[in-house]
Amino acid sequence: MTDIKVCRQCGRARPIAEFIAGKAKRNASNCSTCRRKNAADHRRAYYASLPTDRRHELTHRRRAQAAGVVHVPYSRTVILHRWRNACCYCNGIATHLDHVRPISRGGADRESNIVPACAACNLSKGAKTLADWAATFS
Repeated sequence: MTDIKVCRQCGRARPIAEFIAGKAKRNASNCSTCRRKNAADHRRAYYASLPTDRRHELTHRRRAQAAGVVHVPYSRTVILHRWRNACCYCNGIATHLDHVRPISRGGADRESNIVPACAACNLSKGAKTLADWAATFS
């Protein structure tokens, strides 16, 4: 018969195996599902508490490493200010940054490959090169 324990957070009865996660957590009072949720909430709150430039730096560095391309730190604020918050494609209000040559296509994550874009332009361009994206307008 399986030993049952009640999770302190969600109140559900679960097998004791869901509470044990190594020597340091032998007497854990939250089930594995609640621990994962708490960890995700903690990460989300940590990123939300960071200044905008630092949050984007961490995200883009992680994306560049995953894609195996070069990452050179840059400031989102400086790029937007340089372009006066104007989309480089339609001259609308820029709220996104776009990689001219997408990271997924081997483009570097550096300031020389990044331009400000409005949400509509950036989302419609997606992971296309400029030539591929321009071909969709015909």
